[in-house]
Amino acid sequence: MSVIPAEARIGPVSELSWQPIQRSTRFAVLVALCVTVFYMIFLLNPAYRGNVWTWGLVLFAEGITIFNALAMWWTVLAHTQHPDPPEVFAWRRRLTTGALAPSIDVFITVYGEPLEIVLVTVRAARDMRAEHKTWVLDDGNSDALRDACVTENVGYLRRTEHVYAKAGNINAALRRTDGEFVVILDADHVPSPDFLLRALPHMQDEKVAFVQTPQAFPSARGLVAEGAAESQRIFYELVLPGRNHFNAVFCVGTNVIFRRTALREIVGMHTASNSEDIWTSIELHKRGWRSFFVPEVLARGLAPDSLLPYFKQQFRWAYGAFEVMFRGGLLRRSVLTIDQRFQYLLAGVNYLLSLAALILMCLPAVYLLFGLSPIRADLSTWVVHYAPFYVLIMLVTVLQLGGFKISAIVTSIGAAPVHVRALVMALFKRHVKWTVTNAGPGGLPGIELVLPHVALFLLNALAIAVGISTLPLRGTDVAAVSLSIAWASIYVLVLGRVIAEAVIAPRVIKERLERRKAGALLSRALPWPARWEETDELVSSAMADAAGPPPATRTR
Repeated sequence: MSVIPAEARIGPVSELSWQPIQRSTRFAVLVALCVTVFYMIFLLNPAYRGNVWTWGLVLFAEGITIFNALAMWWTVLAHTQHPDPPEVFAWRRRLTTGALAPSIDVFITVYGEPLEIVLVTVRAARDMRAEHKTWVLDDGNSDALRDACVTENVGYLRRTEHVYAKAGNINAALRRTDGEFVVILDADHVPSPDFLLRALPHMQDEKVAFVQTPQAFPSARGLVAEGAAESQRIFYELVLPGRNHFNAVFCVGTNVIFRRTALREIVGMHTASNSEDIWTSIELHKRGWRSFFVPEVLARGLAPDSLLPYFKQQFRWAYGAFEVMFRGGLLRRSVLTIDQRFQYLLAGVNYLLSLAALILMCLPAVYLLFGLSPIRADLSTWVVHYAPFYVLIMLVTVLQLGGFKISAIVTSIGAAPVHVRALVMALFKRHVKWTVTNAGPGGLPGIELVLPHVALFLLNALAIAVGISTLPLRGTDVAAVSLSIAWASIYVLVLGRVIAEAVIAPRVIKERLERRKAGALLSRALPWPARWEETDELVSSAMADAAGPPPATRTR
């Protein structure tokens, strides 16, 4: 009997978007649960309650933070690795040999993105293995792109009535094509040569409406791009794999394969909201369809690399999540399971973290300027209760991801005012216009883009100055004032970095465009991981590995 080498096991060799939960992570979660309870008991103890208004705000902010942490841990730990059913391997093998040749339409949605970037995606999509048709869905009416599509030998679709933004563009293409399966790619997301071979076999289950694959950004450089990419990594490595367990994976708008019959049942992509991806997922789940997340990086994209596209992206996502939370009927009796409703609700609750961040950003200034403290306790007591809670929440993420970039914290704080604006507009049902995240090289606003950040920066800077001036005064709680100055200083540094990014961006528009073009080329030029041929022996080995060792034989 031959031995299968470890490097030839079934599955991707690298670029997994999910890693098995380590024992150290599980232990850290257990400890984190204990210190979270310890901290909450401290916050709720009337003996430590300070000013009632600031205490209430802290309770709300920390409550949102704790709820999100608990919900994410629950989602992450719910995921367990299961072997793919034999039918998946069989489909992949038949696709590879050509014995199975379903009709596949690949849609590349375009709306003003630079031609050089679009063509990189077009060529990669056209050259994917497995028979398919590639279509460019041009909502920008570019004659240059139309002519390029003729040269590249791919289909080109343009509509006359530009309604319902990206969802309308896709629906118009659905009416003009007839493939059994529909792949949707953004203009700046480059698929791997084996994208179809790796993802499509999971459609072997006729109840699966769509298969979602991760987004990855290998060319991300600079504060905004790296921060955005890191935040996405958390979502795809920790959250979406867990949602597989609850049949609550939702479409993220790109790198996804739909079954046409499922889309036909709901009359195409959802058009009543700019967040067509999550609402389309809800409609499909309500009708009993399943969704699946493939934890393999099968496409590489370009992250937003300046504040304007990043803020547009974050506003659109937050607004859609709040729409679902307020008007998705998640708390009413529904055909959705309780787990599905909870996971969809979490999408909106997650963005409430920004409201909590804004509250916490103002607290040092409130104490230094007005002497109002939410907690009535000496510094050592507060540190003993708070520090373990904060450290363990960060530690769990770091352990599972294998590291964490500070840029993600800076950009998430930078997006906080944008998320709060989305919350207000969603509450009052204000209509918002859909905009492309990474459209062409238009001008960028400067300081006017970050006026809320400037206000917070000045508030904390003023508080620091006042705090320093009170340190020599008799009766000053030096420890509390010093700690507040330290926290305010951190916020000043973070906000200052965000403001500086806004000031710099308009001066480097040309460099930014060239960097994006190079990033698109890099996304395709980088080698993809080797995918081993799935022979009968390899499949049997993989199934045996997943099943675990056989029970020990009892001897007499």
